[in-house]
Amino acid sequence: MPRFRRCLIAAAIVASLGVLVAEAAVDEPARPPSSTPAPETAAPSAEAGAVASPSIAESPAQAAAEPAAVPPGGVRYGKPRQLAMLANQEICESSGLAVSRLRPDVFWTHNDSGGGPRLYAFGRGGEHLATCTVKGAAAHDWEDMASFRRGDTSFLLIADIGDNLWSRKRCSLYVIEEPPVGTAEKPVTATARVHRQIDFVYAEGPRDCEAVAVDPAAGRVYLVTKEGLRCKVYELDVPELAGPQAAGDSPSDGDPPPAPGPQPPPVRTARLIGQVQSSPMVAMDMSPDGRRALLLTYADAWEVVRGEKETWRDAFARPPRKVVMPQRNQGESVCYGADGRTLYLTSEFAPTPLLEVPAEPDAKDPAP
Repeated sequence: MPRFRRCLIAAAIVASLGVLVAEAAVDEPARPPSSTPAPETAAPSAEAGAVASPSIAESPAQAAAEPAAVPPGGVRYGKPRQLAMLANQEICESSGLAVSRLRPDVFWTHNDSGGGPRLYAFGRGGEHLATCTVKGAAAHDWEDMASFRRGDTSFLLIADIGDNLWSRKRCSLYVIEEPPVGTAEKPVTATARVHRQIDFVYAEGPRDCEAVAVDPAAGRVYLVTKEGLRCKVYELDVPELAGPQAAGDSPSDGDPPPAPGPQPPPVRTARLIGQVQSSPMVAMDMSPDGRRALLLTYADAWEVVRGEKETWRDAFARPPRKVVMPQRNQGESVCYGADGRTLYLTSEFAPTPLLEVPAEPDAKDPAP
């Protein structure tokens, strides 16, 4: 091969590697050694609760980003801000986040692997409201959670799905009825029992996954894997989540009577329905109306909008819309607020911030 041609090829390779390195630096920053940067106002101590900060520093991508086109049914998001630092110092690796369906100003979270089967409730001001131990649940590697309503009852779904080594024979989801919470002056210490355990496998074998969401109207759970630049989307049928019967209730009249003695839960199969071209996904949530799904990376997020007559398979077949997120230290959790429009985030470093990405006041939601 002529020397000139070899030089051209070498230059092309170097340029390609530079692009890949630049993309990786934006989409998935390395885990930083320092704690979350302090907000513009000084953060109070855990005993004093937490005070909202008017704004937070934007990431370089956010500062330079042009407003993204909002698809029909989508929401235009405004400037993020830090609401509080969480008062409960036991929350040291907030890995999942869900809004309460009983009180719109309350959130639930859990720590990452090694944290034990415990949930923590806190308010918008960061105040500690409850600690709940989930009896009957293992805590191999809790990675995400979700909240949903069925009838007049609110439930929490906890995803024990982490599998960094791609070696788990099965993963588990735990459904509990949402526990009560106390006040900042008198927080609650409670125990909740598992109402339903959902064991499952992936159709193609083990996957590393940290993102889960629930569409209760359809009776399905959705999972997005944390792999490469093509994250896979899986659908898991859980018809017990839909309809008026509460999780853990006795079987309906049409079901066969259970065999004597304790019965292990059936092992279900999550089916591949799509993929998203992105850096690894670390969290997910669906809006209460089941029309939007937000998929979070270590940097920004992607929002998928589902048309009224579409399935989620149809929706994930389209390119998602990028939503620029605030800069976080190892941020692995996100949820929609009770209004289905505002976004909330935490991070895995203590002290733990509560961040808000509001919908713009004049945003509209035209029907698809």
